[in-house]
Amino acid sequence: MAATAPTTTGEILFEDYLKQMQCPYEFEKEFPGKSKRPDYTVTKDGDTFLFDVKDFIEKMPLGFSAYDPYPPIREKINQGYEKFKQFKEFPCAVVLQNNGNIFVHLDRPHVVLGAMYGDAGFKVPIWLGDGAPPTEPPPVTQAFLGRGKMVRGSVQQNTTISALITLRKVRVGWLRYKKMVKEFPKLSIDETVQAASERYDNFDLNEEHLGVIVWENAVARIPLSRALFTGDYDLRWGVEGQDQTVTFEGKGLAGLE
Repeated sequence: MAATAPTTTGEILFEDYLKQMQCPYEFEKEFPGKSKRPDYTVTKDGDTFLFDVKDFIEKMPLGFSAYDPYPPIREKINQGYEKFKQFKEFPCAVVLQNNGNIFVHLDRPHVVLGAMYGDAGFKVPIWLGDGAPPTEPPPVTQAFLGRGKMVRGSVQQNTTISALITLRKVRVGWLRYKKMVKEFPKLSIDETVQAASERYDNFDLNEEHLGVIVWENAVARIPLSRALFTGDYDLRWGVEGQDQTVTFEGKGLAGLE
């Protein structure tokens, strides 16, 4: 039986976001001939988009140790693939919500993009030829090094997943406060709040807004329309030319770190 209403934190927040953006949706819609039911089916301009929401449970460390930030996100990608492999005719996206797992970093490009395309690292040129090396050796470059879930080596994978989507609350008040601390490090807390109040209209230290980060899958069979997720606190990463870059930034994020 399909659930009649969202139950997880991620589902509830994503539904709030869809309402905020006035996107028509259905929860756990049934599709004839298919055994799976994506969490959300969104219709816009006559097109259908499917979303499945994955939550990361709260997790705190018991001590100090190194950790690998990629496997938790890659596991959610695997789960999304299992849900969407019956829906190859639709653009499909996996929505990610972190409920307090400090080992998961859903807002850091090198982590999320690294989970998608391969561990983030560097390529260092080494001269192995005969004779003297070049006087100007090739530069060290950033690279995705392996274990990616969308691309592994030269092989494309998970082309049905159009994008990953990070749900987040943008702490506007706190980020503005931090900017004032950086600009005026010698002020007291109260003085910094006063300075922020003079700089920003209706300053509220607790102001926050729901938004998303879209991480487009560069090898997706069907790209996720860029007409979606264009709110004031939304951000989108995609491929322009040969580079991964920010392709959209909501106006509410302007000037925030």
